[in-house]
Order: sequence, then structure tokens, then C-alpha cells
Amino acid sequence: MKKFMLALLAVSVFGTANAQKGTILKYGTAGLYTDKNDNGGGNETRTFNWHINPGLGYQFTDNITVGLQGGFWSQFNETRTGNVTNTAWTRNALEQREWQIGAFFRYTEYFGNIFFMYGQLDLSYVQGQDASENETRTVNFGTGNVDETVVYNYDYYNGFQVMYSPMIGAFVTDGLALNFGFGQIGYRNISYDAPRTSDQSNFVFRWGKQFSFAVSKNFAVHHKTGNVKPGDDLRPLKMNDSEDDE
Repeated sequence: MKKFMLALLAVSVFGTANAQKGTILKYGTAGLYTDKNDNGGGNETRTFNWHINPGLGYQFTDNITVGLQGGFWSQFNETRTGNVTNTAWTRNALEQREWQIGAFFRYTEYFGNIFFMYGQLDLSYVQGQDASENETRTVNFGTGNVDETVVYNYDYYNGFQVMYSPMIGAFVTDGLALNFGFGQIGYRNISYDAPRTSDQSNFVFRWGKQFSFAVSKNFAVHHKTGNVKPGDDLRPLKMNDSEDDE
């Protein structure tokens, strides 16, 4: 079995090294997951998932950030089976692609100047497509040939989901932090366009089954008295005419 997962928090923007009231937060996450099981005898399963989720928010207090988030994810699952006489094989593949957009609410607690923890609640509208391929091959003993049947199906869906993700982190330098996630819980409801496809409504629980690693970087976006350090490239938001030429 091979498993791999990576989550990268690409860019975060705050007023100073630690998030403060009245600042802007920009973030992005990307993830990758692969899984392959070979059970012998031509029986195997394979999974490949990836996603990207950017967000932009405003920090109303030192602890509360609210904004917009979205993303795209793709998931591919494949199962291959064969019989003991090696005269019949099946292959079932399902690929899902989905767009998401909505709002997020983040609450952050700081423990000194280094460590912090936050929980983020995402409320999203989702829209996607399912594409399946079912292939069957059998040996025809009458003709000596291999008969093959392939069935393709496509379906579209839309709905909503609510997800909560806790993260812990630590600042390693001014504005640079490492973040770690250890699970996700939520609720999801989607409806398919095809009339014979049942709607899906389920709870999501990935506690302890999903681990993510993130890197974040904070940048100053406006001038604050007492926070300017040598080398900081900061400019006041409002300038007088006499300040046009610096």
C-alpha cells in the first residue's frame, strides 16, 4: 500500500507578524492523496485525489476572521478484479470533479508569541460531475475470442456543505508559521440532475484519518506605529500632497 498526502498553505497576509484587528487575510491550500492496494490475482484498487482552495478574509477582531473561500477538487477511484481461472475481468472507474464557493469563519487563539490554534468553518455551494466507466471482459470458449463490454455514465450535481477544520501552528520567524491539521468534520447534501439518481445527504468524519501540513507567511499591509522595524517597506495608506515625492 502506498499513501501520500500533502497540504500547503501558500500565502497569508496580515497587518503584522501576528494577525490583528483590521487586517486582510489571504490564504490558499493544496492537497494530494494517492492510495494503491494490490490484492493479487489481478485484484487491485487505486485512488488519486487532489484539491486547491484559496480564500480572502477580513480580520474583524484579533481572533475573528470572516471572508470568502472556494476551490476545486478531483477524485479518481478504480477497481480491477479477475476470477481464479483468469477467464473474466472487470474494471470499474469513477472520476469526480467539483467546484466550491462560499464563506468562511475562522476563530484563532494565540498562546504567547509563537503558538496558536484556529478552527475554520466553511459554508459552501458545490457543483460537480461524476463520470463512470464499467468494463467487462470474458473469454468466449465457443469462438476463442475475448468479449468486451464498456458502459459510460455521466451525471451532474449541485448542493451545499458545511465543514469544520481545526489547525495548530507555530511562528518560526516574523510572519512565517508552520500549521498542522488532524481531521475534519461536516455535513454534505447534493442533488443529481438525473431523475433516477438518489440525492445524497451524509455526515463527514475524518478525525485522525487525515493529516495535513501547512506553511503560512504574514506580510505587513499598512503602517502601524510601534510595529515598524528596520528594513520594513511600509507606506501610510493616506498621503498628503507634500508626501507624493519621497
